[in-house]
Amino acid sequence: MKSSAARPGLAVGLTVLAAAAGAAATHAAILPPSLGPGGCDDPTQGNADFEAYGPTDVNVQAGNGRVTVNENAVGTITVFKYPDPSLFNLVKYFAIKRDAAGRVQVQYPNEGSFAGVRWTTRSGKDGFAWLRDWRSHQRYLSPDSPVALTTYRSPRALGLRVRDTDLAPPHSSRYIRQFRVTRRKASPVRRASLVYFGNFNPTATHLPLLPVSDWCVSALGDGSASYEAADHAIVNSWSGTDVATATQRSMAVTFGFARTDSAHQVGADGYDSAALPGGPPDAYDQAQSGLGGSDSASGQTDAALEQRLRFDRRGRARARMTIAAGLDQTEALRALQHGRRIPFRRQLRAETRDWHRWLSKRVLPAGGGRRVTNVAKRSLITLRLARAARSGAIVASANTQGPYGEDWIRDGSFINSLLDTEGLHGWVTKHNLFYARIQASLQHPSLIRPPGNWAMASYSDGVDGAPIPWEIDETGLGAWTLYDHYRHLKGPAATKYLAAVYPAIGRAADFLTLCRDPLNGLQCLANEDDSFTPSQTLHGAGPVVLGLRSAIAAARASGDTSARVGQWKARLKNLRAAIETLYDPATHSYVAGTGNAYNVTYGDGGWLLWPVRLHPYSDPRMAGEAKAVMKAMRASLRAPRGQYEAKALLGLAHAWKPYSPGHRRRLQSTLRYMAGALTTPTGLFGESWERHPSGHPFPVQDQPHVWEHTLFLMAALKIEGSRPYRFAGH
Repeated sequence: MKSSAARPGLAVGLTVLAAAAGAAATHAAILPPSLGPGGCDDPTQGNADFEAYGPTDVNVQAGNGRVTVNENAVGTITVFKYPDPSLFNLVKYFAIKRDAAGRVQVQYPNEGSFAGVRWTTRSGKDGFAWLRDWRSHQRYLSPDSPVALTTYRSPRALGLRVRDTDLAPPHSSRYIRQFRVTRRKASPVRRASLVYFGNFNPTATHLPLLPVSDWCVSALGDGSASYEAADHAIVNSWSGTDVATATQRSMAVTFGFARTDSAHQVGADGYDSAALPGGPPDAYDQAQSGLGGSDSASGQTDAALEQRLRFDRRGRARARMTIAAGLDQTEALRALQHGRRIPFRRQLRAETRDWHRWLSKRVLPAGGGRRVTNVAKRSLITLRLARAARSGAIVASANTQGPYGEDWIRDGSFINSLLDTEGLHGWVTKHNLFYARIQASLQHPSLIRPPGNWAMASYSDGVDGAPIPWEIDETGLGAWTLYDHYRHLKGPAATKYLAAVYPAIGRAADFLTLCRDPLNGLQCLANEDDSFTPSQTLHGAGPVVLGLRSAIAAARASGDTSARVGQWKARLKNLRAAIETLYDPATHSYVAGTGNAYNVTYGDGGWLLWPVRLHPYSDPRMAGEAKAVMKAMRASLRAPRGQYEAKALLGLAHAWKPYSPGHRRRLQSTLRYMAGALTTPTGLFGESWERHPSGHPFPVQDQPHVWEHTLFLMAALKIEGSRPYRFAGH
């Protein structure tokens, strides 16, 4: 979990951000919005525990590892990441609250990137509408790819329908939006054009300990925008100092139609108070009456392009929009022009082939029904889109609101386990070498954490990405994943890998051995699970057991018989005895510990079942714990809100095997319920969920949430068994 404890992080980082703004922004005095109403950490909006940074507005995700794009249910681009899912978000979109029906409300109407239609009827009447204001339906073109399809229908009297197919072609820095407009025979529309609007806000600076620079503080993205007539495209660009690395960097994003546009406008953002005064009119406002033709603007900008539609005899017209990113203007324009030369059908075929090649080597649950299968497929796709290939890091979510575009080793340890199950051993090796490299050590010292520990979260380039210096549960889980992957390798590859990561395993185990409470034998008081209040609970104790046990096994495999391995063994024995004092014979289960009410029984209990597994599953203490976990999980699923029930489901899937008929029914029914009720209609899990006033649950916060998808898929494979990937229609 991260959400409940995330809110104080902004306050902790304000001092850091004050310095950052002076170094990287045009407006040196601008700090982030306040902690109060309207700020990027607003406890008055929605559920402060689960959406402290504002609601996540995502219904589909597309991408290719370089470009990662999230859209809401009406086709507005709400996140546009480049050059990887961690760094950087290049579009301005700030959600502030949900209405009574759970719909996300945005701060200003001109945020994000979206399309509209302008028309003239046979009577000479002109009209305009943003597509997001028409009736719409969104889905994926196929369960086997991240190609998004949004269909819009005008009011019946107008007789227009627009079909928008979106994809990021493989191995490119482009995002393609193919609009097909259909005019009914009875439609009064005689002429029409497509208007495309973008409020892009590129930046290439990030802040240590505080992941807010590319979404919360718009002034850090002050740059320029221009209409390039020769390329008939809009270019947004930024250059400056990257605070985290103290290096000069630049970033650009450009967009243009495949054919020459008929009108354009580059404007100053008319809604953002950080915009420079005296700029040209806002393109969003102008689009509704006619684009004025301004060619450039500085500071906070937006822009729009218009293209006349050419209807054929059957009343159909097409317009293709390409959005391309690059490390500078030249690179972005080159990517745009290259994409324009490739027909859309060819790009769609390449996208389909790429995903079919990758997915054909994966496994799916052998049962569970269509919805479980489709959510499992979406989980695999989500996992691939979360990976930063250059470093091997895997983000918790590509979203910046909440700011989860970082790698948590807590999440990553479970993700690695799934990747090994899916045969992606090379990915895990690279991921773990990234972990070994960024761990605090004498060679990689940290001023804020002892050797052997990891940051709360890290950007894809290894810079600390969140304000808590280190967390003891992540230390234990880090040692586990570094060793656990070794068990999936063979021969020289296994030997080479273990030699590379064993020093990191040893450093973690050394710290876990020293981190001891002399009064009760438990681990020392420390931060756990992203809580700013130090605690001493099973949430930390279980992973410490797992980490020490993994280190001892790694020592055995490495031939290490040194005295410190004996110290690890002694500490493990002592800690296990201390944990047994938390067993309650009256409830036949373990109590959480002291100092932190943040963790939930079914989550920590699920971890005790797996991967910690304190005792054999035949032990009455494990049977009692499993019963308590099931009871707590079912209670959570009936509550007004919840999160991470899949932790419990995964633990039970391990503890109850081989399943009795009753246990199998409970596991399968819970799996089906999660797939159907706790995801978006498009099959995406959030980190958390809430209920509409009608009582129907819906996911909130950082969908697609990679760890929740991972936990679900791991549980499904354990419960249903596995089979080779099968494509839709086969």
